[in-house]
Amino acid sequence: MPNDPKDHRISVIPEHPSKHGGRLGRHLHFDERSRGFQVQLAPDAAIQTRIWARPTKPFSQGELGSCTGNGAVGVICSKPYRHTGIRYTEILARKVYALATKLDTVAGVWPPTDNGSTVLGAMKALREMGLTKGYHWCFGLDDVLKTLSTTGPVEVGLNWYEGFDKPDASGLAKVSGEIRGGHAFELIGVDAEKKLVWAVNSWGSDWGLKGRFAFSWKDLDRLLHEDGEASTVTM
Repeated sequence: MPNDPKDHRISVIPEHPSKHGGRLGRHLHFDERSRGFQVQLAPDAAIQTRIWARPTKPFSQGELGSCTGNGAVGVICSKPYRHTGIRYTEILARKVYALATKLDTVAGVWPPTDNGSTVLGAMKALREMGLTKGYHWCFGLDDVLKTLSTTGPVEVGLNWYEGFDKPDASGLAKVSGEIRGGHAFELIGVDAEKKLVWAVNSWGSDWGLKGRFAFSWKDLDRLLHEDGEASTVTM
């Protein structure tokens, strides 16, 4: 999130394809009112290694620019937010995306117009569908790491670089090449020793390390400063 509380920006992020990566679809909407919804962390919250359990396999958005919906449902299908009686599927993620396209500030509604959406739109959709009570924002690297360490998973919306398209054999992805567009996905945990965050993508289980990948705190800090955003939910 930007540092200026008066900052209110809407931006459509262009996307170009890749030989190794899938569809993107995240656009940018910063609303100064979000400053009133900062994540609430305990005074003694500390950064520590933690990976939240996610029984649901990685989603696959295919050719649809529905990453914001997939990332949002990824958060709520993981513990501690997961509820019994809800089917956490790609179908649900697409329903969240469809509503997000109505609630966001991007032209076009899916279906039939697939123009992508915003993290803010997806969070609003979760709330309107009764899947969450609300949502909060993480402002900066420290908020994100402490939330992952103590509270639960986080959805991020970030610039997606070409170097992220193909993680190495250990699942590590690095910022390199050109910006390929905007992408949203779930951060599932943190490795305090190696200073990594672990994420679940929405390009199926055949991508990355069974659909998961990791990147450094340094890269996350850079991406958050490049108009990145991070949000978690309240149940």
